[in-house]
Amino acid sequence: MSTLTITKRDYNEWLEFCSQVQNSAAFAFNDTEETQKLRIKRALTDYDYFVKTYFELYADADCADFHIEYANECLADPNFFGVAEWPREHAKSVHLTIIIPMWLIAHRQLTGMLLMGKNEDDACNLLSDLQAQLQHNKLFAHDFGEQYNFGSWEDGDFTTKGGIRFLGFGRDQSPRGARENEKRPNYGVVDDVDDDDIVHNPKRVDKVVKKILGAMYFALSIKGARFAMGGNRIHHNSILANIVGDTKPGAKKREGIYHSKVKAIENGKPAWWQRYSLQELLRKIAKAGPVLAKQEFFHETDIEGKIFKNKYFRFAKLPHLAKMDIIIGYFDPSFENNQTSDFKAVSIWGQDKFKRYCIKRFTRRCELEDVFEWMIKVEKNLPPGVGIIWYMEKQFYTRPVKKALRRACKRYKYPLSVLTDERQKPNKYTRMVRMEPEYSSGNVVYNVEDENDPDMVEGNLQVKGIEPGYNTADDAPDADEGAWFFLDQFVISDSEDWNEDSLGMGRHERNEDNTY
Repeated sequence: MSTLTITKRDYNEWLEFCSQVQNSAAFAFNDTEETQKLRIKRALTDYDYFVKTYFELYADADCADFHIEYANECLADPNFFGVAEWPREHAKSVHLTIIIPMWLIAHRQLTGMLLMGKNEDDACNLLSDLQAQLQHNKLFAHDFGEQYNFGSWEDGDFTTKGGIRFLGFGRDQSPRGARENEKRPNYGVVDDVDDDDIVHNPKRVDKVVKKILGAMYFALSIKGARFAMGGNRIHHNSILANIVGDTKPGAKKREGIYHSKVKAIENGKPAWWQRYSLQELLRKIAKAGPVLAKQEFFHETDIEGKIFKNKYFRFAKLPHLAKMDIIIGYFDPSFENNQTSDFKAVSIWGQDKFKRYCIKRFTRRCELEDVFEWMIKVEKNLPPGVGIIWYMEKQFYTRPVKKALRRACKRYKYPLSVLTDERQKPNKYTRMVRMEPEYSSGNVVYNVEDENDPDMVEGNLQVKGIEPGYNTADDAPDADEGAWFFLDQFVISDSEDWNEDSLGMGRHERNEDNTY
């Protein structure tokens, strides 16, 4: 996957833009004081009017309702923390990085602004548009005072006459000396920092999220600071999704957040109907295809696997567990410290008439004891006459694991038995890919009751991410393969006078109806 390259805009291009700003925002020389007062009064209370009056260059249509609501919420709350999760081409950058800062200046609410882009060039380009407005928007200067003072459009660092400093930086950088004299910035913007490369690298995503909530957010004034982030959700584990908090279905949003989530088409009507017709949007969707359209216009980030395709994931009501031939639970602790092994995964699979049923998943970043407690709860809630044979890889069954297991068993007063997988495993990618024929032949079924369960969603996304050269987490499909190995042993053994000892079943006993 190629890396996105962003370069600084050409100086002549910027001068042309400044000329456009100047020509689009001139004021009439016969403008009376009374007319000016009325214009200012309305502009300070009517965001749509403010945009159309001072930013004609951008106002090729009325503002959408969600633009107005976001701007008003931001102005009303000096400690605003908001995410604009808006579709592609719905003016996220224009409002968050240009018009809302000017709106705050008009209300004398801005002391400084930090702007994070994908990289420094991106941030400088975004700030250069704002600088052009401050320097060449004559109508705004006429009504709210001259603003621009000094600083280069190329550097992403300039200051107004009133001492308001604007500083841009990339997602891999930190704000550098953000304060201007006694004025600490009170508006921070993160604009469109996700891309197709970083969202597939959880460690890089975590690093940027920590930088946003740490170095950047804490560089803003404690007395009161507004934070705004704009983007569309191109992946379930994107930077934006992590800032919102709802990275998985059912997950809670970050406390105190204002989340403006807008889909391009809602209830059969364009969200920004003032600009786009339904036919225009549908034409774009048809040409892009459903997968990309979901991502760019609807914030739905279902991954289309190259090997394990979406159509292979069939959800249905499970047969009664007592009718299963065998149920295996396999735990992959994933102690390796690399970007593909961040999760602790448990996969519970049952077999019935040569079909494989994914009964439940556990796919989380957590402590060992949390996993064993979950396994105990699952086992204790099984129907009468049903049991699970638990396995984990022998090399992971170390002293810390044994201690965590003992603590969990003691806490719940329950003797959980976990057997070890003794085999010498072949290459992991090969083992996982060998599962594909069962998927493509329709022999794999998922528990429909858990279709939107966060653990199931995360685990299935990991399965879909398996492809040549993948660098995403693979703990859930690795646990699947472990469970499937023992399902296969049962199929082989059952056809040859099944032998419990060959599977090392220990204290588990098989009933007449093949349950445990």
